[in-house]
Amino acid sequence: MKPKYKIIADDNDITELIHSRLISLSISDEIGIVSDTMTMELDDRDSAFALPSSGAVLSVAMGYDELYPMGQFVADEIELNASPQTLTITARASNSNLHDMGEFKAPKTESWDKKTLTSIVQTIAGRYGITAAISATFAGIQIDHVDQTEESDCAFIQRLASDYGAAIKIAGGKLMFIDPLTGKFPDGSPLPTIPVTTVSSMRLRITERNKYGKVSAKYYDVNKAEEQEITVGTSPPTYQLRDTYSNQQQAQLQAQAKLNEIADGTYALTVEMPGNPMLGAESVIDIQVGRTEFRGKWVIKSCRHTMNSSGYKTSIEATRTREVTDG
Repeated sequence: MKPKYKIIADDNDITELIHSRLISLSISDEIGIVSDTMTMELDDRDSAFALPSSGAVLSVAMGYDELYPMGQFVADEIELNASPQTLTITARASNSNLHDMGEFKAPKTESWDKKTLTSIVQTIAGRYGITAAISATFAGIQIDHVDQTEESDCAFIQRLASDYGAAIKIAGGKLMFIDPLTGKFPDGSPLPTIPVTTVSSMRLRITERNKYGKVSAKYYDVNKAEEQEITVGTSPPTYQLRDTYSNQQQAQLQAQAKLNEIADGTYALTVEMPGNPMLGAESVIDIQVGRTEFRGKWVIKSCRHTMNSSGYKTSIEATRTREVTDG
């Protein structure tokens, strides 16, 4: 099958216009609020192309017989090179779902008392005209007090995600607070698992295999008026969190988040394969080739699609799903 693409620029189909001059087209997709990017390099040997205006909206689709939408991007950087003469356009994912991206990144000071994590995420999402979607793992978390001091809503929500082991993504009009290792949507339904039977290359880095199989956290039990400790995981040695949390639920979630972080750093997979436009960050893949350590389900953390004269390839970085990690 021959790879194909389609690019719409401000409602104009420019695919045929640029086809003979396209050197490379790439899409990068990552977990988090980091903007996904599109990069397009064109042969500009006779200065035939007018420079696109900053803010031009580019819609990209990739695939083979069937094209899959890869996103909508806003051009924000142009690079000109000589010898050879090329024009490179970089565009970042359109956060059109946010009615005020500048305000989202502006510092704020606020104290949050006696709130659930769900209500905090919903409040912040509501400020920007989007809805919140929160995985069941985090839905019942009670937060006695947390300060947001000269910290943007963007940075604050990322800090909360880091504290509780969540991944965040803005897409489809939603601020999603995701449990990244379960392979499930925030509503609990399973993400589709995409089988991988052909790869160009794979590399698995396994580190600290016998280090910190358990994590302990302390919390204050108001009923007993004393400090308690909770431990998650099954095998020694134990990593001890320094903070004392306000309740058992917070302590357990913080310990689990740290254990997941350790496990995430233990298995780091990179794969290069024939282009598959269905893959993206948060996708679940089932590798069915290679030795035993490669096989099974993985959650994609970052994904890059590239088309050039060599064809179409997809490169990913992934970590084990929790079903495999907790085995």
